[in-house]
Amino acid sequence: MNLRLGLYVLVILGALLTGLGGCDRSKQETGQDSFLREGKYLVVPEGSSLRKKLQIGPAEEKQVRAGLTVPATVEADPSELLKILPPVAGRIVQLHVHLGDWVKKGQPLVTLESPDLTQAFSDLQKAKAQHQQAKRTLDRIRELGQHDIASRREVEQAETEFTSAESEHRRAEARINQLGSSLEAGPSDRMLVLRAPIQGRISELSGAPGGYWNDLNAPVMVLANLSTVWFSASVQEKDILKIYAGQEVVASLASFPSEPFHSKVAFVGEMLDPETRTVKVRMPFDNASRRLLPAMFANVTFSLRPHKGLVVPTSAILQDQFGSRVYVEVAPWTFEIRAVKEGIHLGDEWTEVLEGLKPGERLVMKEGVLLHD
Repeated sequence: MNLRLGLYVLVILGALLTGLGGCDRSKQETGQDSFLREGKYLVVPEGSSLRKKLQIGPAEEKQVRAGLTVPATVEADPSELLKILPPVAGRIVQLHVHLGDWVKKGQPLVTLESPDLTQAFSDLQKAKAQHQQAKRTLDRIRELGQHDIASRREVEQAETEFTSAESEHRRAEARINQLGSSLEAGPSDRMLVLRAPIQGRISELSGAPGGYWNDLNAPVMVLANLSTVWFSASVQEKDILKIYAGQEVVASLASFPSEPFHSKVAFVGEMLDPETRTVKVRMPFDNASRRLLPAMFANVTFSLRPHKGLVVPTSAILQDQFGSRVYVEVAPWTFEIRAVKEGIHLGDEWTEVLEGLKPGERLVMKEGVLLHD
């Protein structure tokens, strides 16, 4: 009995070892979705339902026209955004505009009564009188000199005094012009009127009639013409060479999610921000509707130059701890897993492959996850 029992045990152990050895050859030998592993290859045997689920096709070369998307903000045109700063301190006598008003170039904005302007007119009157007196003295001395009554030294002295008086007179006139007043203004009209240097809208207003304005660095109001605004994007250092003047751009804003805003690159900055390692790129936009406001956030997409690239469906690329991989068909229904390097993503459907594949090679386009163990 012991001999027969021992032989029976040996037969059972042999059968178990044979079964275990068969497990190295096949991940699944039962079930509909079976595939076999033969070394580094995966084989989908005939009759497996995977043959109906896996979609296989070739890698193709296509013209790739990709886009580079970067964050941006809306900015007012610097040449159309002005802070109205009074050149001298004074009391606000009258405001000619209100917040939100659209004004034309040259239109009065605010009238100031300024002691400095009064002093400037006083200096002008004094300089004018001295200039006239110096002119009369010079004419008299020159006439005396012609009759040898005045010396040459006296003539030269009179000429010097006249030149000095003339220079002071011109300086006093220039001061009046600089303040924006008229040289012909009478005593009752000697108010400082600030006028609009450009057309635009009063976007900020800080002054009020009767208030005394003595901070010459603070604007009484801000005049902005937002009929043209700029998209200002920050492009990373590694992408600078991809950007050029005239390049087409499409901007998207959260305020208008379904509306694209088209523009072209007008200016690429020549200075790199040392902190962010980015360069400013600016693109104008016709904002006649004035819907776009300064400081709005946007994303701008630059249209890059097209190039020929190898593309596959994004669903063909699987991710694991080793990176991006695809299943390449090396023989009918026989696959090897291969690492690839991804390039540009063309929307959600297609991805450029830079390394790991050749044109025409067949691979699992979809449902490759069923082979991914």
